[in-house]
Amino acid sequence: MAASTPAGGPVSGNPVSERRFSVSAVPPRLWVALILIVIAVFFVAQNRDATEIQVLFFSLEAPQWAALTATAFVGLLIGLLLRPSERKKRRAAKRK
Repeated sequence: MAASTPAGGPVSGNPVSERRFSVSAVPPRLWVALILIVIAVFFVAQNRDATEIQVLFFSLEAPQWAALTATAFVGLLIGLLLRPSERKKRRAAKRK
């Protein structure tokens, strides 16, 4: 004999069955980030020529896509390092 569900709908306690994906539920900053990632990937893919790179006193020749990818990762790391920590966010929330 199969178990029946209550008349109210799905069994409560199963959060997966109650959640539905909605495009409007995705934060706008995530959409902007995804669009920028796609643009960056296309930009890197289109710049595959070899180029000379000079950093301080060093000079080397490397594929342009590698230099662009490295620059993107350095920018990502800087952005992550400059984000406020969770502790600072909690302190600011308590002050309000």
